[in-house]
Amino acid sequence: MPLEAMKKTLAAAAVTSAVLAVSVLAGVPRLQAAEIQTAAFDHTHAGLTAVYESALKGGLVDYAGLRENPKALDAYLAGLAATTPAQHASWSRDQRFAFWINAYNAFTIQLIRDEGPVKSIKDLGGLFSSPWEKKFIPLPAFDPEKKGKKITLDEIEHELLRPVFKDARVHAAINCASLGCPPLRATAFIAEDLSEQLDDQVQVWLGDSSRNQVVPVNGKIRVSKIFDWFEEDFGQGDAPIVRWIADHVGDESTAKALRAQAAKIDVRYVDYDWSVNAQKGRR
Repeated sequence: MPLEAMKKTLAAAAVTSAVLAVSVLAGVPRLQAAEIQTAAFDHTHAGLTAVYESALKGGLVDYAGLRENPKALDAYLAGLAATTPAQHASWSRDQRFAFWINAYNAFTIQLIRDEGPVKSIKDLGGLFSSPWEKKFIPLPAFDPEKKGKKITLDEIEHELLRPVFKDARVHAAINCASLGCPPLRATAFIAEDLSEQLDDQVQVWLGDSSRNQVVPVNGKIRVSKIFDWFEEDFGQGDAPIVRWIADHVGDESTAKALRAQAAKIDVRYVDYDWSVNAQKGRR
């Protein structure tokens, strides 16, 4: 299914919870409410949290361990893949947002697990393609004709998460299996706590001096390249980026300093570390 159609479906679901008013996707017939409730999805994402509990330490992943014991991650991914179009469209905005954040992170882990060990996720790309363009993610909810279509990490991030949900905090929530990325959260994202979780993730990310140095020094700050690559999500230009950081940083004195100097602060960027986010000896 074309991702543009998927985007339209998600946007429509964001403004109404009436799933049965129209077909959910092109070619999908109107369904009865009882059918939607079949095999209800676990919005606690407990399966992913269990994977993190066994394989995540200090934001680093035991990929070797996940290869040795793949069942827990595979079971969680199977739950994602079993989601139907009608189920997905019936969910709240935050349920869908959490679903896609967790899906991005879980399928990224799967990619490194299944195709590693590697020193960097970029090692999995080809001469004319990147690992983020690899069509390996099976989500039948968006393949109503059952043709076995698969989507990419890029499509999840750039055609779903960013344009549909329009929340720059997502950049602190998704992880590209690299040390330069914001660290993986120790628990899965869930709808009930999503805004609080996103705020917490941003504060952790901004407070990590290896990724961001947000206290102004001689009129400058040094921040993640994510602010450069996705500048439009943060407001475009140095001053809007500084103000966004001021609104989300955990330390109030830093926030005040940033707001006071926002128009004058020069934003520089920290070199991005593409090394795989693996525990030592566990790539």
